[in-house]
Amino acid sequence: MVKYIEKEFKTIINKMKYIDSWFWCRYTLNPYNGCEHACIYCDARSEKYYLHPDLDNEIIVKKNVKKKLDNRLKNARTLLPDVVATGGVCDAYQPAEIKYQNTRQILEVLFKYKYPVCISTKSDLVLRDLDILSKIADDTYCTLSFTITTFDDEIAKFLEPHATLPLKRIEALKKIKEEFPKIQTGVNLMPIVPYIEDSDENLDEIILKTKEANCDFILFSPGMTMRDS
Repeated sequence: MVKYIEKEFKTIINKMKYIDSWFWCRYTLNPYNGCEHACIYCDARSEKYYLHPDLDNEIIVKKNVKKKLDNRLKNARTLLPDVVATGGVCDAYQPAEIKYQNTRQILEVLFKYKYPVCISTKSDLVLRDLDILSKIADDTYCTLSFTITTFDDEIAKFLEPHATLPLKRIEALKKIKEEFPKIQTGVNLMPIVPYIEDSDENLDEIILKTKEANCDFILFSPGMTMRDS
């Protein structure tokens, strides 16, 4: 049973020392701490992120995110508008978002202050926010990608037990590109789990379906980082 814990945080947005070479972002912002998708390969499990041990079942909900972010950007002297990546160590569209709408509130503030966004997710709940994402795309820049490493439902349910099934993810990308072509769409083909997902047939299928969905890019990482957890 997943438990939600509301908690006040001192900070809401993180400025990186250098622009991230993978996701093109200057800032990162996590609406939640922990993630219900429970992906077994999640990099956030490693000790370097200092997250609580039961990150699949105890989701810390950051309180007052809209007010806190608005105040931070309104009074900022060094936080000039640049790409903000949401959900680096959690999925910004995990089930908690249905109830709390932290991600939605964050997007509204980012649009207000003209900050472009980069969103990576495994949930088609992102379709709910296409109204605000399309406004950001028109005004500055918006890129939206789904992590897809297999279209085999059995493997997907093993690796990513509570995420939206991959076929629904690619259908969502196709819908987004058809209805809002200014939103840049893509597939994060990472991590590729050795012996499970590294066959030519699996990689070819992902590339073909991505092309058929008229996506703009594939972010490809032909390997898997092994860390402590």
